[in-house]
Amino acid sequence: MGLLDIFKRKKEPIHFEEIDSIEKAKEACKKRKLERMYMISPIFGGAEDDSNVLYVPVGVKGLKNCYDAILEGLVAEGQAKTFDCTPEYRGNSVVPCKLTIVSGKDGKEVYRQTIDIW
Repeated sequence: MGLLDIFKRKKEPIHFEEIDSIEKAKEACKKRKLERMYMISPIFGGAEDDSNVLYVPVGVKGLKNCYDAILEGLVAEGQAKTFDCTPEYRGNSVVPCKLTIVSGKDGKEVYRQTIDIW
């Protein structure tokens, strides 16, 4: 099989609503349909264990890492002190349909980003 044949292969669609268990999410990771991502990055004090892991489509982790880098700059400049990432789910899926990232200082919100996933 040549390189062109690989690109011509039809990609199998992923149905997030059918991924209703962590086991199914891990299986989708093995097939490179999903990837593991920390909800709260360790740079902001997030735990480096399964309690802080989300399973998201490939590419979402990179986008969130970009937002985390912006927040890291705000923290370094003293403009932000708190950080939260809230996932929203649809149906029984363990794949979040949306992530809301919020940072604040002195009780005031200073940064908000929403990632619509599916």
